[in-house]
Amino acid sequence: MACHRANDWNLLVVTLDTTRADALGCYGNREASTPRLDRLASEGVLFERALTAIPITTPSHSTIFTGTYPLAHGVRDNGRFRLAPSSLTLAEILKSAGFATGAAIGAFPLTRNWGLDQGFDFYDDHVTIASEDEAGRRIGPPRMFFDERPASQVNDAILPWLREHGRERFFAWVHYWDAHQPHVPPPPFSDLFAQNLYQGEIAYVDQAFGVIMDELHRMGVADRTVVLVVADHGEGLGEHGEDTHSMLLYDATLHVPLLLAIPGGARGVRIAEQVGTVDIVPTLLELLGLPPADGVQGRSLVELIEHPGRPAENRRPYYAESLSPRLSYGWGEQRALFTEQWKLLFGPRVELYDLRQDRRELRNLAPADPTERLTAALESFVNKNARAGAVGAVSEIDPETRKRLAALGYLSAGGKEPSATVDERLRRDGDPPQLHIQNVSLWSRCKARLEGRDYLEARELAAVLVERDSQNAFYRALLASAEIGLGRVSAAATVAENGPVTSQNDEVYLRVASDLFSTGLEDRAVALARRVAAEAPTAPAHYILGEMHNARGESADYERELGAALALDATYGRARQSLAILLANSGRNELADAQFHELATRQPLDPTARLNYATFLLGRQRYAEAERELDRALDLSPTYWKAQLARVNLLLATERATAARELASRIASQCPDPGLAAQARRLGEAP
Repeated sequence: MACHRANDWNLLVVTLDTTRADALGCYGNREASTPRLDRLASEGVLFERALTAIPITTPSHSTIFTGTYPLAHGVRDNGRFRLAPSSLTLAEILKSAGFATGAAIGAFPLTRNWGLDQGFDFYDDHVTIASEDEAGRRIGPPRMFFDERPASQVNDAILPWLREHGRERFFAWVHYWDAHQPHVPPPPFSDLFAQNLYQGEIAYVDQAFGVIMDELHRMGVADRTVVLVVADHGEGLGEHGEDTHSMLLYDATLHVPLLLAIPGGARGVRIAEQVGTVDIVPTLLELLGLPPADGVQGRSLVELIEHPGRPAENRRPYYAESLSPRLSYGWGEQRALFTEQWKLLFGPRVELYDLRQDRRELRNLAPADPTERLTAALESFVNKNARAGAVGAVSEIDPETRKRLAALGYLSAGGKEPSATVDERLRRDGDPPQLHIQNVSLWSRCKARLEGRDYLEARELAAVLVERDSQNAFYRALLASAEIGLGRVSAAATVAENGPVTSQNDEVYLRVASDLFSTGLEDRAVALARRVAAEAPTAPAHYILGEMHNARGESADYERELGAALALDATYGRARQSLAILLANSGRNELADAQFHELATRQPLDPTARLNYATFLLGRQRYAEAERELDRALDLSPTYWKAQLARVNLLLATERATAARELASRIASQCPDPGLAAQARRLGEAP
């Protein structure tokens, strides 16, 4: 059946993170609950053998939206590479053709930091669910996984945009992260799939996808919207020892679902021929009646759709890679080449599989024929498709991102940060990632237990890791976190004291030091905090050490550590605020004023900074300036009751007694804090 084409069709692309093809009902999973995705398959085309080019989120999406391999677009791992502006994306092509372009994504690896927003008029990437301070820094215990938001919130972000632009020709991209660890589906999926939370997440995503499809029907545009659903990669789920993804190149993480519904087009068609996510851009451009894009390395699949069962004339091998084991951990890297029958896995351990006889890749045939021929073909493929300019896409990692990656287990190679330099040649150096996959899966399980507050199980898993590698900073961070969760502060301190301090564990160890201090073990706490500040110096480390000195009445040491914190990070507001208060309390008013003013200038949206400055000014009878700062604090936070109380004091000091009593009465009746309400009553009763 020929594909109809029209120049007024819309496009909806939905990417399912971390979703195996065999996790969907339409791919044969009888335990799956994916009725909306199954319906899409029955109303369109299902590609039985679709391969991702890389089992990692950011680079995989870069392939999906550029039609080029990582060899060409240059994005080789999460968090360390950014899609270069020189890469031409599907959104840029469609925007230039008159489409309205909008996207809503579900997790940190696809935020605009990494370049996937190119070409989108609207790009909603508000995924941070952790608390942040006034400067946008994370506060509280570090999360064990990337920041994310659930599918329902992704829908909430994209649906208003869809409704606004439904009468225009539009391209919408919706990304659901939920199937990625940690697996915490909402009710009722958490109960219905209590024994398989991964499938519960996918069932939840299916429901969310149905909401989008229902909206297209309600808007009356479903019959002229091309809908494509694809996963960026799969999930190991224990196959070949890999629980998650990104390390190995087996079918569990490379075989992805690919569904395509075309208005008036083929229905219920299943394509058996091997295809790749690199083919998505040329296929969609042909369906939308647009010319091919320059530099695309995939092929259009329209011929396959129009003639199902007939081998396409443009059949070709497919390529996949995972350089992350070397880039993030200093091990060996892997590259793979697929033909319809054979798969060559090249790296420190060369493997060969006959996919017709051994789809699960259990019988390694290397070095038997045709290993040598396929190795030569892989080398030729890399040489032909690599683009030298793509290396320039390596991103500079800002300090906050670097710490987040380290806390998540990235950037770990014997305490040294591995190089991000990519050498486009076949390499066999380094440890085979297969040798380390058991530990990778173990730490992934440990992180999931910590996130789920199952600290006892987390401690058992972390203890195994530390026993295997006692000086691994990341393993020790996991063990210390578990001990903290169990309330075993002294045990956590022992973990910290007997191993290295790096960016992978400094935040955890500072928490250990703070807990030690609060339990009365002050000397031990100060010693640990001092060691962290010396071996992994950061502004928070010096600040926390300084606060300990302050609590012990050691003002000179306190001031020194605050100065050290600001020397490392002049924007660290907590240290500057403490320094300003310290200077004011010691009578150095001119210096204190300068610090308060600097803080308000650097962090104009922080009401606490405004209140502290106002309090300082009020004590020096600079009433007009104090009132200005209080006004600003209350503009930023109208229910900031401490600032309201400060205003009562200001009104009393400036002989506006009636206004002071009225405000005090209002605070006393409305403030939920009993202590502050009592203060307001006392001030209101003052003569």
